[in-house]
Amino acid sequence: MKNSAGLSLMILGAILCGCGGASDAPQMAEVEGTVTWQGKPLTNAGVAFTPTSGPVAIGQTDATGHFSLSTQGRPGAAIGVHQVTIQAFEPLPAGTVIDSDNPPKLISRIPAKYGELANSGLGADVTADAAENKIDFDLK
Repeated sequence: MKNSAGLSLMILGAILCGCGGASDAPQMAEVEGTVTWQGKPLTNAGVAFTPTSGPVAIGQTDATGHFSLSTQGRPGAAIGVHQVTIQAFEPLPAGTVIDSDNPPKLISRIPAKYGELANSGLGADVTADAAENKIDFDLK
């Protein structure tokens, strides 16, 4: 549960960080890639790129494990070094009621460490050259 709260906080932070004007916006570049788990595409996974400073870029994998990132509604991620987290949870059973006082237990489909900023061991360097920003993650 701590992991889903962490991702929720990262997403909320990404949304709230954009209060400045256009001159405050970091230089951005488009980023895409693929996430695999044990050699197979990881579907419906949340991907977050957290830069040293600036807003978090987020994306979600599709049926082929492909993702593309956006930051505060703009395509791409800030240029620079990022820590990366990836989370993928089992779907909630049909009819599950979401109650903030008693949230349902989420079951991760991959090791929880990949969703922890301090422990994921995943990183990426986003460059101004979008051709270099195809970043794949093969999780084991």
